[in-house]
Amino acid sequence: MDELEADNLKYYGIVKNIEIIGEAAYKLTQAFCRQHPETPWKFITRMRHVLVHDYYQINPQEVWKVINEDLRPLREQVAHYISDTDWEAWEKNEAVIVETTTTKNLEQTARRMRAKGFAMSDITDITGLSEDEIEKL
Repeated sequence: MDELEADNLKYYGIVKNIEIIGEAAYKLTQAFCRQHPETPWKFITRMRHVLVHDYYQINPQEVWKVINEDLRPLREQVAHYISDTDWEAWEKNEAVIVETTTTKNLEQTARRMRAKGFAMSDITDITGLSEDEIEKL
């Protein structure tokens, strides 16, 4: 780990790639994530948010743990998902595209409203998300 921390270019290159993985996970549909609960999607996207927005709080030991414990199993899971996907059917599924875009936008709006102190009832009225969904954000 000391060697990795000493090489800033390598360290921040790895951090950037972990961010990219988190961004890709963030763009997945909720349906896909529910179908594949063995992958810790929330952890992956939360880590991305920390790396991008709270970069001053990055814990090198957490990055090291991800490198040594999490990336290989994730790679194997993603390779499995890719090989098992019917890509022709997926490309024709407009509902997936709509769900992804709409859900992500509503969640982002709810997060911003919570941060600004809006009442939960106002957030649910405006976004259509349930209180449980908003609490999980």
